[in-house]
Amino acid sequence: MQESNFITDYNAPYDWISDLQPVFAAQESWENGTYRQAVTAHLMYNPEGPFAIACGASSLAEQIRVFRITPGIITRLGQVTDSMGRSLFRESFLNHLQRLQLRVQVNIAPEGTLLPAGEPVLTVQGPELQIRLLESALRMLVWQPTHWATRAAMTRWKNKTWTEEDTPPPPSYPPNPFGWKIRASYIGGASADDMLENVNLPARPALPGEGIAVFEKSSGEPLVQVRRLFKGNQALADLWLTAQDEETASVSKTSTRLKDIKSGEPVEIGMSRFQNLYQPVLVTGHPVLPVQRLGYLRQRTLKQMESFMETGLEKYPHGWAL
Repeated sequence: MQESNFITDYNAPYDWISDLQPVFAAQESWENGTYRQAVTAHLMYNPEGPFAIACGASSLAEQIRVFRITPGIITRLGQVTDSMGRSLFRESFLNHLQRLQLRVQVNIAPEGTLLPAGEPVLTVQGPELQIRLLESALRMLVWQPTHWATRAAMTRWKNKTWTEEDTPPPPSYPPNPFGWKIRASYIGGASADDMLENVNLPARPALPGEGIAVFEKSSGEPLVQVRRLFKGNQALADLWLTAQDEETASVSKTSTRLKDIKSGEPVEIGMSRFQNLYQPVLVTGHPVLPVQRLGYLRQRTLKQMESFMETGLEKYPHGWAL
Protein backbone atom coordinates (compact mmCIF):
# COMPACT_ATOMS: atom_id res chain seq x y z
CA MET A 1 0.00 0.00 0.00
CA GLN A 2 1.50 3.26 -1.11
CA GLU A 3 0.61 6.63 0.38
CA SER A 4 -1.03 9.02 -2.08
CA ASN A 5 0.39 12.46 -2.72
CA PHE A 6 -0.84 15.07 -0.27
CA ILE A 7 -3.67 17.31 -1.43
CA THR A 8 -2.54 20.91 -1.78
CA ASP A 9 -6.08 22.29 -1.54
CA TYR A 10 -6.95 21.52 2.07
CA ASN A 11 -10.67 22.00 1.38
CA ALA A 12 -10.79 19.56 -1.55
CA PRO A 13 -12.22 16.08 -0.97
CA TYR A 14 -9.85 13.16 -1.27
CA ASP A 15 -10.00 11.81 -4.84
CA TRP A 16 -10.06 8.07 -4.18
CA ILE A 17 -10.52 7.39 -7.91
CA SER A 18 -6.97 8.68 -8.49
CA ASP A 19 -5.71 5.22 -7.49
CA LEU A 20 -6.23 3.27 -10.70
CA GLN A 21 -5.74 -0.27 -9.37
CA PRO A 22 -9.22 -0.44 -7.75
CA VAL A 23 -10.72 1.14 -10.87
CA PHE A 24 -9.21 -1.63 -13.03
CA ALA A 25 -10.60 -4.21 -10.57
CA ALA A 26 -14.03 -2.57 -10.84
CA GLN A 27 -13.84 -2.68 -14.64
CA GLU A 28 -12.95 -6.38 -14.50
CA SER A 29 -16.13 -6.92 -12.47
CA TRP A 30 -18.03 -4.98 -15.14
CA GLU A 31 -16.56 -7.04 -17.96
CA ASN A 32 -17.15 -10.46 -16.40
CA GLY A 33 -20.74 -9.63 -15.47
CA THR A 34 -20.36 -9.86 -11.67
CA TYR A 35 -20.65 -6.10 -11.13
CA ARG A 36 -24.15 -6.34 -9.63
CA GLN A 37 -23.45 -9.44 -7.60
CA ALA A 38 -23.97 -8.78 -3.88
CA VAL A 39 -20.89 -9.77 -1.88
CA THR A 40 -19.49 -9.29 1.61
CA ALA A 41 -15.96 -8.09 2.22
CA HIS A 42 -13.81 -7.38 5.27
CA LEU A 43 -11.15 -4.74 5.74
CA MET A 44 -8.31 -6.50 7.55
CA TYR A 45 -5.48 -4.90 9.51
CA ASN A 46 -2.96 -7.30 11.00
CA PRO A 47 -1.31 -5.58 13.98
CA GLU A 48 2.24 -6.38 14.99
CA GLY A 49 1.04 -6.63 18.60
CA PRO A 50 -2.00 -8.28 20.22
CA PHE A 51 -4.56 -5.68 19.17
CA ALA A 52 -5.57 -2.94 16.74
CA ILE A 53 -7.30 0.36 17.46
CA ALA A 54 -10.10 1.03 14.96
CA CYS A 55 -9.89 4.47 13.40
CA GLY A 56 -11.08 6.45 10.36
CA ALA A 57 -14.86 5.99 10.41
CA SER A 58 -15.60 9.73 10.60
CA SER A 59 -13.13 10.54 7.82
CA LEU A 60 -14.70 7.88 5.59
CA ALA A 61 -18.21 9.23 6.21
CA GLU A 62 -17.15 12.82 5.56
CA GLN A 63 -15.26 12.07 2.34
CA ILE A 64 -18.06 9.92 0.91
CA ARG A 65 -20.41 12.78 1.76
CA VAL A 66 -18.47 15.31 -0.36
CA PHE A 67 -16.77 13.30 -3.12
CA ARG A 68 -18.43 12.89 -6.53
CA ILE A 69 -17.37 11.14 -9.73
CA THR A 70 -17.50 14.26 -11.86
CA PRO A 71 -17.34 14.56 -15.67
CA GLY A 72 -13.78 15.80 -15.20
CA ILE A 73 -12.80 12.56 -13.46
CA ILE A 74 -14.45 10.51 -16.20
CA THR A 75 -12.52 12.50 -18.81
CA ARG A 76 -9.28 11.90 -16.95
CA LEU A 77 -9.93 8.15 -16.79
CA GLY A 78 -10.73 8.13 -20.49
CA GLN A 79 -7.29 9.60 -21.18
CA VAL A 80 -5.46 6.69 -19.54
CA THR A 81 -3.97 4.80 -22.48
CA ASP A 82 -1.67 1.90 -23.28
CA SER A 83 1.56 2.07 -25.31
CA MET A 84 -0.51 2.06 -28.52
CA GLY A 85 -2.54 5.06 -27.42
CA ARG A 86 -5.70 2.99 -26.78
CA SER A 87 -7.92 3.84 -23.81
CA LEU A 88 -7.59 1.32 -20.99
CA PHE A 89 -11.12 1.97 -19.77
CA ARG A 90 -14.09 0.93 -21.86
CA GLU A 91 -16.63 3.61 -22.74
CA SER A 92 -19.50 1.52 -21.40
CA PHE A 93 -17.71 1.15 -18.06
CA LEU A 94 -17.04 4.89 -17.83
CA ASN A 95 -20.69 5.60 -18.62
CA HIS A 96 -21.64 3.27 -15.77
CA LEU A 97 -19.30 5.11 -13.39
CA GLN A 98 -20.78 8.45 -14.37
CA ARG A 99 -24.26 7.19 -13.43
CA LEU A 100 -23.12 5.25 -10.38
CA GLN A 101 -24.84 5.73 -7.04
CA LEU A 102 -23.29 4.00 -4.05
CA ARG A 103 -25.46 1.24 -2.61
CA VAL A 104 -23.07 -0.28 -0.10
CA GLN A 105 -23.61 -0.99 3.59
CA VAL A 106 -20.49 -0.34 5.67
CA ASN A 107 -20.45 -1.36 9.34
CA ILE A 108 -17.36 -0.47 11.31
CA ALA A 109 -16.00 -0.73 14.84
CA PRO A 110 -16.31 2.72 16.47
CA GLU A 111 -13.12 4.77 16.51
CA GLY A 112 -10.99 4.05 19.55
CA THR A 113 -12.31 0.47 19.87
CA LEU A 114 -9.72 -2.16 20.76
CA LEU A 115 -9.93 -5.16 18.43
CA PRO A 116 -8.08 -8.41 19.15
CA ALA A 117 -5.73 -9.46 16.35
CA GLY A 118 -7.63 -11.24 13.59
CA GLU A 119 -10.89 -9.28 13.76
CA PRO A 120 -11.90 -7.14 10.77
CA VAL A 121 -11.92 -3.37 11.18
CA LEU A 122 -15.11 -3.23 9.13
CA THR A 123 -17.53 -5.26 7.04
CA VAL A 124 -18.96 -4.02 3.75
CA GLN A 125 -21.84 -5.49 1.78
CA GLY A 126 -23.05 -4.48 -1.67
CA PRO A 127 -22.40 -4.80 -5.42
CA GLU A 128 -18.97 -6.23 -6.14
CA LEU A 129 -18.02 -3.41 -8.53
CA GLN A 130 -18.72 -0.76 -5.90
CA ILE A 131 -16.74 -2.56 -3.20
CA ARG A 132 -13.78 -2.92 -5.57
CA LEU A 133 -14.04 0.77 -6.44
CA LEU A 134 -14.04 1.77 -2.75
CA GLU A 135 -10.83 -0.10 -1.97
CA SER A 136 -8.61 2.98 -2.26
CA ALA A 137 -10.92 5.03 -0.03
CA LEU A 138 -11.05 2.29 2.59
CA ARG A 139 -7.29 1.89 2.48
CA MET A 140 -6.50 5.59 2.84
CA LEU A 141 -9.35 6.61 5.15
CA VAL A 142 -9.61 3.57 7.44
CA TRP A 143 -6.68 1.14 7.04
CA GLN A 144 -3.93 3.74 7.37
CA PRO A 145 -5.59 5.66 10.27
CA THR A 146 -6.04 2.30 12.05
CA HIS A 147 -2.33 1.69 11.54
CA TRP A 148 -1.34 5.07 13.02
CA ALA A 149 -3.78 4.85 15.94
CA THR A 150 -2.55 1.32 16.72
CA ARG A 151 1.07 2.40 16.52
CA ALA A 152 0.46 5.21 19.01
CA ALA A 153 -1.55 2.97 21.33
CA MET A 154 1.15 0.27 21.35
CA THR A 155 3.63 2.78 22.77
CA ARG A 156 1.28 3.36 25.71
CA TRP A 157 0.54 -0.37 26.02
CA LYS A 158 4.22 -1.19 26.40
CA ASN A 159 4.73 1.64 28.91
CA LYS A 160 1.43 0.90 30.74
CA THR A 161 0.47 4.55 30.68
CA TRP A 162 -3.32 4.49 30.57
CA THR A 163 -4.36 7.67 32.30
CA GLU A 164 -4.14 11.38 31.58
CA GLU A 165 -4.93 13.98 34.21
CA ASP A 166 -6.04 16.31 31.43
CA THR A 167 -6.84 15.25 27.89
CA PRO A 168 -4.71 17.40 25.59
CA PRO A 169 -6.70 19.55 23.15
CA PRO A 170 -7.15 17.99 19.70
CA PRO A 171 -4.65 19.18 17.10
CA SER A 172 -5.79 21.08 14.05
CA TYR A 173 -5.40 19.03 10.89
CA PRO A 174 -6.24 19.36 7.18
CA PRO A 175 -8.68 16.90 5.54
CA ASN A 176 -6.00 15.02 3.62
CA PRO A 177 -3.64 12.07 4.26
CA PHE A 178 -1.25 14.32 6.18
CA GLY A 179 -4.05 15.45 8.50
CA TRP A 180 -5.64 12.02 8.90
CA LYS A 181 -2.30 10.71 10.18
CA ILE A 182 -2.22 13.44 12.86
CA ARG A 183 -5.86 12.78 13.79
CA ALA A 184 -5.33 9.01 14.12
CA SER A 185 -2.16 9.42 16.19
CA TYR A 186 -4.06 11.66 18.59
CA ILE A 187 -6.92 9.15 18.95
CA GLY A 188 -4.37 6.41 19.62
CA GLY A 189 -2.97 8.40 22.54
CA ALA A 190 0.19 9.84 20.98
CA SER A 191 2.00 12.69 22.69
CA ALA A 192 2.47 15.98 20.85
CA ASP A 193 6.11 15.04 20.10
CA ASP A 194 5.11 11.62 18.73
CA MET A 195 2.46 13.19 16.49
CA LEU A 196 5.08 15.50 15.00
CA GLU A 197 7.45 12.55 14.53
CA ASN A 198 4.76 10.50 12.76
CA VAL A 199 4.09 13.23 10.21
CA ASN A 200 7.10 12.32 8.06
CA LEU A 201 6.89 8.54 8.49
CA PRO A 202 5.33 6.39 5.75
CA ALA A 203 2.81 3.74 6.66
CA ARG A 204 4.28 0.28 6.56
CA PRO A 205 3.52 -1.90 3.51
CA ALA A 206 0.50 -4.16 3.73
CA LEU A 207 1.16 -7.62 5.07
CA PRO A 208 -0.26 -10.75 3.38
CA GLY A 209 -3.98 -11.00 4.04
CA GLU A 210 -4.45 -7.29 4.75
CA GLY A 211 -6.69 -4.82 2.95
CA ILE A 212 -10.06 -5.62 1.38
CA ALA A 213 -10.86 -9.33 1.29
CA VAL A 214 -14.02 -10.26 -0.63
CA PHE A 215 -15.54 -13.32 0.99
CA GLU A 216 -15.92 -16.33 -1.29
CA LYS A 217 -19.19 -18.24 -0.80
CA SER A 218 -17.34 -21.53 -1.20
CA SER A 219 -15.69 -20.77 2.15
CA GLY A 220 -19.00 -20.71 4.00
CA GLU A 221 -20.84 -17.76 5.49
CA PRO A 222 -18.89 -14.62 6.39
CA LEU A 223 -18.65 -12.85 9.70
CA VAL A 224 -20.99 -9.83 9.70
CA GLN A 225 -21.11 -8.89 13.40
CA VAL A 226 -19.09 -9.26 16.58
CA ARG A 227 -20.84 -9.30 19.95
CA ARG A 228 -18.60 -8.25 22.81
CA LEU A 229 -19.75 -10.06 25.93
CA PHE A 230 -19.53 -8.33 29.30
CA LYS A 231 -19.92 -8.98 32.98
CA GLY A 232 -20.65 -5.52 34.30
CA ASN A 233 -18.12 -3.28 32.55
CA GLN A 234 -15.53 -6.02 32.05
CA ALA A 235 -15.21 -7.47 28.54
CA LEU A 236 -15.15 -11.28 28.61
CA ALA A 237 -15.03 -12.45 24.98
CA ASP A 238 -15.86 -11.51 21.38
CA LEU A 239 -18.50 -13.72 19.75
CA TRP A 240 -18.35 -13.87 15.93
CA LEU A 241 -21.67 -14.07 14.10
CA THR A 242 -22.74 -14.82 10.52
CA ALA A 243 -25.90 -13.18 9.23
CA GLN A 244 -27.89 -16.29 10.15
CA ASP A 245 -26.30 -16.40 13.61
CA GLU A 246 -27.22 -12.76 14.18
CA GLU A 247 -30.84 -13.47 13.26
CA THR A 248 -31.19 -16.50 15.52
CA ALA A 249 -28.83 -15.81 18.44
CA SER A 250 -30.74 -15.15 21.63
CA VAL A 251 -30.47 -11.69 23.15
CA SER A 252 -31.75 -12.82 26.55
CA LYS A 253 -29.36 -15.64 27.48
CA THR A 254 -26.87 -15.07 30.28
CA SER A 255 -24.35 -17.56 28.90
CA THR A 256 -23.07 -18.56 25.48
CA ARG A 257 -20.48 -20.82 23.87
CA LEU A 258 -17.87 -19.98 21.26
CA LYS A 259 -14.96 -21.69 19.54
CA ASP A 260 -11.82 -19.71 20.28
CA ILE A 261 -9.88 -19.14 17.05
CA LYS A 262 -6.53 -19.24 18.85
CA SER A 263 -6.91 -22.49 20.78
CA GLY A 264 -9.64 -24.13 18.70
CA GLU A 265 -11.32 -25.11 21.96
CA PRO A 266 -14.95 -24.43 22.97
CA VAL A 267 -15.35 -21.78 25.66
CA GLU A 268 -18.39 -21.25 27.89
CA ILE A 269 -18.97 -17.61 28.82
CA GLY A 270 -21.33 -16.36 31.53
CA MET A 271 -22.31 -12.75 30.90
CA SER A 272 -24.61 -9.96 32.05
CA ARG A 273 -24.85 -8.03 28.77
CA PHE A 274 -23.40 -7.69 25.26
CA GLN A 275 -22.61 -4.95 22.77
CA ASN A 276 -22.60 -5.23 18.97
CA LEU A 277 -19.24 -3.86 17.83
CA TYR A 278 -19.92 -3.03 14.19
CA GLN A 279 -22.06 0.08 13.73
CA PRO A 280 -23.38 1.59 10.45
CA VAL A 281 -21.24 4.22 8.75
CA LEU A 282 -22.75 4.01 5.25
CA VAL A 283 -26.32 2.81 4.65
CA THR A 284 -27.08 2.25 0.93
CA GLY A 285 -24.10 4.49 0.28
CA HIS A 286 -25.27 7.37 2.49
CA PRO A 287 -23.17 8.47 5.51
CA VAL A 288 -25.04 8.12 8.81
CA LEU A 289 -22.25 8.51 11.37
CA PRO A 290 -22.69 11.34 13.91
CA VAL A 291 -19.68 13.55 14.65
CA GLN A 292 -17.86 12.65 17.89
CA ARG A 293 -15.34 14.71 19.83
CA LEU A 294 -11.74 13.64 19.31
CA GLY A 295 -10.97 13.94 23.02
CA TYR A 296 -13.71 11.40 23.75
CA LEU A 297 -12.32 8.99 21.14
CA ARG A 298 -8.83 9.31 22.64
CA GLN A 299 -10.18 8.53 26.10
CA ARG A 300 -12.06 5.52 24.70
CA THR A 301 -8.75 4.14 23.43
CA LEU A 302 -7.00 4.63 26.77
CA LYS A 303 -9.86 3.23 28.85
CA GLN A 304 -10.15 0.14 26.66
CA MET A 305 -6.42 -0.56 26.87
CA GLU A 306 -6.58 -0.28 30.64
CA SER A 307 -9.58 -2.62 30.79
CA PHE A 308 -8.07 -5.23 28.48
CA MET A 309 -4.78 -5.23 30.35
CA GLU A 310 -6.73 -6.23 33.46
CA THR A 311 -8.61 -8.90 31.46
CA GLY A 312 -5.44 -10.42 30.06
CA LEU A 313 -5.64 -9.78 26.33
CA GLU A 314 -3.29 -12.62 25.40
CA LYS A 315 -5.88 -15.12 26.69
CA TYR A 316 -8.97 -13.14 25.67
CA PRO A 317 -11.27 -15.59 23.78
CA HIS A 318 -12.76 -14.61 20.44
CA GLY A 319 -14.26 -16.74 17.73
CA TRP A 320 -17.34 -18.35 16.20
CA ALA A 321 -20.63 -19.04 17.95
CA LEU A 322 -21.31 -22.69 18.79
